[in-house]
Amino acid sequence: MQDDSGLKAILAKPWFYRLFKALIGSDGAQRWILQNFWKIQAGQKIVDIGCGPGVMVDLLPESAQYVGFDISDHYIRFARRKHAGKTNATFLVGEPEQFAVDTPTEMQGADLVIINGVLHHLDDHQALTALRLARKALKPTGRLVCLENCFLLRQSHMARWIISRDRGRNVRTEPQWKALVARVFPRFDTYVLTGLLRIPYTHIVIEAHP
Repeated sequence: MQDDSGLKAILAKPWFYRLFKALIGSDGAQRWILQNFWKIQAGQKIVDIGCGPGVMVDLLPESAQYVGFDISDHYIRFARRKHAGKTNATFLVGEPEQFAVDTPTEMQGADLVIINGVLHHLDDHQALTALRLARKALKPTGRLVCLENCFLLRQSHMARWIISRDRGRNVRTEPQWKALVARVFPRFDTYVLTGLLRIPYTHIVIEAHP
């Protein structure tokens, strides 16, 4: 579930979403995650669940094959315009429920599935559907990497307040994230990160294997 009331509605606009991300240092954070967790190699296939306006494509090796999908037709139209002419990038509109039942060929056999800041917008049922889709899309040797915000038992008041204002209404604690992922993936590790952004914030990285 996502709260798009009041000023939060403007974040649904791709141009403002990208501006906001740049201001808080999200671009640098993604590059750090790219180097330390995604570790994308030339020629690999990447599936991006909840790709938004497709900002990740600019970070990829040219030989990588990218498939991004989002429920927002507005975001996907923006991504297709921005990356028009790139033969290694495909953008689809759809729901995880739809693709989990009938997974497009383009999404199958992925070396890496990314869920970046999406699951905290979903209730448990929806999040589990997205995770099951990720597992279905992965090749046996592939990996899922999720980056989400996270509540901790001990956390700065400012970080907790900022996270509580997020549009996503399903931010979970570290144990809750672990319990959720364990229902789909038998093997996974979690890493709690601070200092990725220019504002006080807490992230959790979940790296899972089918």
